[in-house]
Amino acid sequence: MRVIQVKRRYGLMGVAACTCGLAVWALPVLRIPGPPEARIVRHLVTVPGGTCVMGSREAGGSAGPTTVTVSSFLVGRFEVTVGEFVRYLNSPGCSSTARPPGVRFRRGRHVAAWGQANEPVSGVSRDDALGFCAWLSGQTGLRVRLPTETEWEYAARGGIDGARYPWGWGEPAGRACFAARKPRRVGGFPANMFGLYDMAGNVFEWCSGDAVGGLAPVRGGSWAERDPAMLRVYRRTRVPEGYRDRDVGFRIAADVNEVSSQACD
Repeated sequence: MRVIQVKRRYGLMGVAACTCGLAVWALPVLRIPGPPEARIVRHLVTVPGGTCVMGSREAGGSAGPTTVTVSSFLVGRFEVTVGEFVRYLNSPGCSSTARPPGVRFRRGRHVAAWGQANEPVSGVSRDDALGFCAWLSGQTGLRVRLPTETEWEYAARGGIDGARYPWGWGEPAGRACFAARKPRRVGGFPANMFGLYDMAGNVFEWCSGDAVGGLAPVRGGSWAERDPAMLRVYRRTRVPEGYRDRDVGFRIAADVNEVSSQACD
């Protein structure tokens, strides 16, 4: 497990898969009517539960491999964007002091810088991410949260047992944003078999779970990584809960039982 304790300097989309005992075709996407903020959750995807092997014996993997059973859950098709986070920063009562890259303050309001609204938000702590989830929950009536580490890895594998990366085993060149100068707009590379984008690279993603010694989990690697091994789905990294850096963001999740059957196509 990689542990970061100090701020670092920057130094196949398929039609179907049969994995984990499940045939995965077109997965249902959440549709919630309501205020403009409800658009943020319109890309929640239902990930079907199943039993899979998590972790790896390879260096940097989680303590495993371990067989786990995961219940169905909802997870964001994309990482939360700068434009979406700006809505939260401008909401009444928002106490977040985050000033993410790509956010400007003009005439008393936060705005996304030109051309950056669809880039993943970064420079946010885990509390900032949780605050966004709480705000979005209040706006939509859906209890939004961060994914657990187990959910995140299960979703990242896209139903491919033993895969190193969201697309399988091939190296990340041309498949993910890494060894770059900055993140790319979300959805810039092919999704995995669950229809999820940027599960490797772009920005690290906060996960829920207990902080150990003040260190909380992030997953997925980022644009700033030079080592492609950091993008492997089983790679575990922990950073301080208050860590705010240009390569750490998040995506949202929710429980399937939070949504009526009429909310899914």
